[in-house]
Amino acid sequence: MTVDRRGLNPDEVPVTRAGARSAGVRYGPRDSRRLPRDTLADWMRTFARRYGWRAYAVPVLLIVTVAALMTTSTVRRQNKGGGPAQAAGGNNSSTPPIAGPHIALKNDALGANVDQKVLKAAALPAGANFTKAGNGTFRVLKGKSGIVGTGQLRRYSIDVENGIAPADLARFETMVVTVLSDRRSWVGHGVALQRVDSGPIDFHVTLISPMTIRKMCGYDIPVETSCYAPAGSKPGVDVNRVALNDARWVRGAAAYVGDLNTYRIYMINHENGHALGHGHAHQCLPGGLAPAMMQQTFGLKSAATGKMCQANPWPYPPGAKGVPGAEQPDTAANNEYGLAD
Repeated sequence: MTVDRRGLNPDEVPVTRAGARSAGVRYGPRDSRRLPRDTLADWMRTFARRYGWRAYAVPVLLIVTVAALMTTSTVRRQNKGGGPAQAAGGNNSSTPPIAGPHIALKNDALGANVDQKVLKAAALPAGANFTKAGNGTFRVLKGKSGIVGTGQLRRYSIDVENGIAPADLARFETMVVTVLSDRRSWVGHGVALQRVDSGPIDFHVTLISPMTIRKMCGYDIPVETSCYAPAGSKPGVDVNRVALNDARWVRGAAAYVGDLNTYRIYMINHENGHALGHGHAHQCLPGGLAPAMMQQTFGLKSAATGKMCQANPWPYPPGAKGVPGAEQPDTAANNEYGLAD
């Protein structure tokens, strides 16, 4: 935080003034006329004698009122920005938060004409530590939301594998709710979503360690991935589970050029897209963006056309055409893995 020579934070001045204006304070040229010091003192003593304790209560109440207005103004300013920080973990609000509208769409920094061996898009980037192996059991995190979107209602829970040690579990659940409540995600496009922690649950959105991911999703492609595991697809998979790999949650992917926050949005949208019945897409959208159902963790080069797409975390990015993108069954010919190695 920077302050000027008066000790004020310039960023807080507009907020402070907005709160003061709400209390009836106006800013403008100062009136040079002031009461003489003796006259002012006499007036204050007369005021105190006439009104007793109320003379002291009035300024205290004024200060409290201005402070409350400033706080309200600050919260409103923060909420305008949206994004994952807008809600607390375990949100019980009937209206889930909406993510901010200005998530940057990162392009592949190396471009289409660079030796693709340099990119190694599928490799897990270096970064912070993550839990390599949990114990294979899961717990539902407490929290509910209202129904968001229109269409068939699907209920989901937010889970975590026992034994996993995420740096900020509250941020994980907040981000899942925030992303899935955003109009650029799947809600309102034929589906409505609601977070629950009990009763009927259509699918469980779960943060899972890499070793458990391999048992649940397979390890045919020897890189860290996430997946959607329907009930009965593997031994021990008894519910529909969106399996988000803790390694990728902590480290991200090279295609997003270090933008971990936006990659996490992609993870949530892509794997939950499978839970909602969507398959993989293998071609760039008409404007050049990668569809959210493209395997962007493996790279941004289209197996179908050979073109480099632009990283995109949303199924319905504003202004894009052809969304959410054509989806085709996976074949050896349209597999994005290995194209950027």
